[in-house]
Amino acid sequence: MGIGETLKEAREAKNLSLDDIQRATKIQTRYLQAIEKGNYSIMPGNFYVRAFIKEYAAAVDLDPDALMEEHRSELPAASDESSVQYTRVQRSRKDTTTSTKSPAIFSFLPTVIVVLLVIGIIFTVWYLYQESQEGSPDSANQGNNDNDEVYVGDPDASETKDEESNNTSNDNEEEEGSQEDENTEKEEQPEPESELKLVDQGTQGDDQVTTFELVHPGDEVIVEVTSENDHWLQIREGENNELYSAMFGESDSPLKEDLTGADQFMIRYGNPSGGIEISVAGVPLEVPDMASTKVQKVFIEVADESAQQQD
Repeated sequence: MGIGETLKEAREAKNLSLDDIQRATKIQTRYLQAIEKGNYSIMPGNFYVRAFIKEYAAAVDLDPDALMEEHRSELPAASDESSVQYTRVQRSRKDTTTSTKSPAIFSFLPTVIVVLLVIGIIFTVWYLYQESQEGSPDSANQGNNDNDEVYVGDPDASETKDEESNNTSNDNEEEEGSQEDENTEKEEQPEPESELKLVDQGTQGDDQVTTFELVHPGDEVIVEVTSENDHWLQIREGENNELYSAMFGESDSPLKEDLTGADQFMIRYGNPSGGIEISVAGVPLEVPDMASTKVQKVFIEVADESAQQQD
């Protein structure tokens, strides 16, 4: 008995229709009929033949791996492609932002502030000196020529007041200058951009496996997927938390999955050259040296934001 007949017999034993299987697996009915008849020519590719049969078997409570092994001779051969050499590159969402520099005016601000402080101090000293000259003993004598008694102010008290006023003015100006320097430094420090760094790449069976590290993930980690064509798409958090596993196409776009707080997650998709677009935390997912005939399995490891800030 062929693999298609085995699946059909298991389906009928459970009193399930093809529409029931379609709703459970998201596989189109015409593909399910082709599997039961052994007509694999209408399938999008060899990967989809194997993937659809596994989904069908699981839906009717058959062991997918055992069934595939038993009927291995009936299934089309998996695509054989030479292994991709391991590479280490680094991709960033905004290559041009690394060359962005702060305006030149900010480099002159400290000098301008110091010059203004010096001018202010000189003006304050000159003003206080003029005030002290106007209140000197000679001025007091000239204003009291008709009196027998002359009242003269205490020179020591005047000098003490002048020194206190001068010190207070200097302290205020230094404090204002320090605050301006701190504000300037804060304005010159931009927020770090999210970035996908390539960690490893190779092959595993029919899959091309790529591992990225998400640096500076920010407050939210959203995976967004869009496409105008059909693809098999799987998104999984950690080892067991399956978030999405079905055929994905234009009618399903855009798909958004919130993976904020996850340490690691996996994105697996077929037909990689079919116009599928994926972004992680706003960073476009670009697989280097991508083998267009292989299924892409991408692991994302989220960096610890608190550890990066301490560094």
